Amino acid sequence: MLRYELGRMTDRELRSVPEREGVDLSRAMKLARPIVEGVRKGGDKALLRYAREFDSFKGTRLTVAPREVRSASKRIPGQLLTALALSARRIESFHRRQLLRPFEYSDEAGLLGQKVVPLRRVGVYVPGGTADYVSTVLMACVPARVAGVREIAMCTPGRGGAVPASILAAADLCGVREVHPAGGAQAIAAMAYGTESVRKVQKIVGPGGAVVSAAKMLVRNDCEIDFLAGPSEVLIIADSTADPELLASDMLAQLEHDTLARAVLVSDSDRIIAQTMAALEDQISCAERRNIVQVAARQGAIFVKVESIEQALELSNKYAPEHLLIVARKAKTLLRKVENAGSVFLGELSSVAFGDDCSGTNHILPTKGVAAMKSALSVYDFLKVMPYQSISPTGVARLAGAVDILARAEGLSAHADAAMMRKRKVGG
Repeated sequence: MLRYELGRMTDRELRSVPEREGVDLSRAMKLARPIVEGVRKGGDKALLRYAREFDSFKGTRLTVAPREVRSASKRIPGQLLTALALSARRIESFHRRQLLRPFEYSDEAGLLGQKVVPLRRVGVYVPGGTADYVSTVLMACVPARVAGVREIAMCTPGRGGAVPASILAAADLCGVREVHPAGGAQAIAAMAYGTESVRKVQKIVGPGGAVVSAAKMLVRNDCEIDFLAGPSEVLIIADSTADPELLASDMLAQLEHDTLARAVLVSDSDRIIAQTMAALEDQISCAERRNIVQVAARQGAIFVKVESIEQALELSNKYAPEHLLIVARKAKTLLRKVENAGSVFLGELSSVAFGDDCSGTNHILPTKGVAAMKSALSVYDFLKVMPYQSISPTGVARLAGAVDILARAEGLSAHADAAMMRKRKVGG
């Protein structure tokens, strides 16, 4: 664990915290590049080879049979299916309120408007490895369906080469029938460029590890992506009213994701920092994923003492955390001063765990400071805005002269001529 006092931090320390020192994609890029190129050129043959090498895949089919997806709900515990359904309903309820509406109006120039068009086909990446991320299936697929996306292709490495029934049941709940048992950079490349089994998509969404993020960087000139989802992170702003045990529990919840995860507590109270550090140490000692958490906590559990909550907010806006938890007096009022955060949680009862699983907001969020310029995954990620216009004769007469002046100032005489020809045609 690392502890700092903001007023005494060196320039290097001040940089290291918001820059997430130690989180680097350079090595991952070297690993991902040949895999992406291999799948782009080799199609299914290369995808199958990498799936066997990296995902322990033992089959020959790179697509899960639709009947296996449809029957998955019968192979999981009833309580899990009920929880998935609850989460899906809440996610849909929240995302249906994300409105991007078409409009149309007329003025002196004619008719102008905006058409909102959903993407036709998107790819969803669901991480595998040490956990079955059923909630990620819902977080990516439900907003896509709300937006009107017709085709969703899901790739996931699964466990031991087989996609878990819980993942398939979540996909079925979202109406997704196309599931491919492939993960890592090879899955990203397959969705971006297409293979015999995986048709090319327009956009890839979903979190992943460093190699997946590197692969998304490599394909983003050929296929749209959401953003780079790096190691999970939380920044907590806490004043003297906070409960150290609860603060520690949210720090632990982030640290258990990954050895590179970050959990930062910023407080104006020495007592809160000391007691939370002690509570976190106790909770780590009995954590189920202790091996991961212990490694993550060495550099990723960071405690910063500030002079005021206002100073804490300034540091948070500079850090631009994936998750921001505010446990302080008048937390809702402090929300007005938050500029950069992927998702905000207000009050000690609002654990990030609720947002991760079933409160309704999306847990696919920008990390590593990208929240300063990117938003949480939403319905908007699956929509295109298409402006249109129909210029009237009156509009031609009113606007052609301005086009003539502006276009010639830019050295684009053909533009000017095109407008003026219309003016002559309408007799303006």
